[in-house]
Amino acid sequence: MKDTYRSTAHALGDALRHVIEQGGKCSLGVLHQRVTPADVLTGFDGTTQSAHIRSRLDRLPAIARALLVVSYAPRVIVCNCGAACCARHRPNPEYAAALTVLLAHIEPLLTGRVLNVPLRSALVENVLRHTRETNLSIAQRCGTHRSTVADHLTVIEAALVGTRERTGEFDGAFLRIDTLLREAGIVGDATEAQAVQASGLTAGEHQHERCAAVAC
Repeated sequence: MKDTYRSTAHALGDALRHVIEQGGKCSLGVLHQRVTPADVLTGFDGTTQSAHIRSRLDRLPAIARALLVVSYAPRVIVCNCGAACCARHRPNPEYAAALTVLLAHIEPLLTGRVLNVPLRSALVENVLRHTRETNLSIAQRCGTHRSTVADHLTVIEAALVGTRERTGEFDGAFLRIDTLLREAGIVGDATEAQAVQASGLTAGEHQHERCAAVAC
């Protein structure tokens, strides 16, 4: 079992990806081929470590937890059942539930604007996962105008990840889980937290730069 992580983001990503699937296999199978064994959760020990991380995640309020799940959990789960009819993947119900929580959370902020659930879902994912889909692409995919996308994006982005003038809700969620994981000894040093403070960026902006660096 991995004793400590150097990064809260890495710990969350591992725990939220460690899903036991049909056939008893883990959805990290492909990921295991690209990283060293010491850096991943595997088998019974991996399940134990994942439970330790998730127990801290479950202490957060529903909105904070949903922000972190949408940011770090896989949208789909690899299926290893081997059936001929299997598509080899299925939606991750934990991710879908967290996204639903966030859509309900931002609904009052968008009062008076067109109700377009695919648009709102795409923007929440774009903001939290940094998918880099353009406003034009989102507009075409969701059947709306680019200016509508930009209007919605301004509201959603300010609320969830904040602006230069005001921190967003993701910042509070990330800093809270960071504290809990470090107090439990799951994340072993303060490198990530110190980097955020030293950079002068919000946690959301720091996450954006981290994702850009590893092309996540």
